[in-house]
Amino acid sequence: MTYATGVLADAPPASGASLPTAMARFVGNAFLLRGRASRSEYWWWMLVNLLVVGVCLFAIPLLAAGSAPQSNLRVGPFGSGLFADLAVFTASATGPSESAVVAGFAILGAGWILFTLVPGVTVAVRRLHDSNLSGAWALLALIPAGQLVVLVLMLRGSRWEGARFDA
Repeated sequence: MTYATGVLADAPPASGASLPTAMARFVGNAFLLRGRASRSEYWWWMLVNLLVVGVCLFAIPLLAAGSAPQSNLRVGPFGSGLFADLAVFTASATGPSESAVVAGFAILGAGWILFTLVPGVTVAVRRLHDSNLSGAWALLALIPAGQLVVLVLMLRGSRWEGARFDA
């Protein structure tokens, strides 16, 4: 077994992983396409992503200036950056705000989206591997309804046959 930035790269997926474990594996395996990720690893990451983007682009701007820089909080199978076409939350735009707090959190939110772009794709591919599907299924996100199909595939349970992606 080998170690990749402190996380066991060849370990089986952490079934029932806690939030700290899931996020440690998300960051530690950020650039690994081989291997597997459990449902808990994937969905904890999606929840953290939704919360960070929601706070940075909606909650803080709404509290600080009464308006948000975006009108929709979107999510997709890879997080909030790539092929994020499913609207989770919509706010009515009240006009642009010139608050430094809003601008700072907008930059922070954009930085988060850029920082998690590649790890979001790799955790999705590893999640598909855990359910014994090729990572190529993630390409379904390229078609309009494909994002929803890929998200539904992320709900599949672990399959022992998925261990073939560990090598």
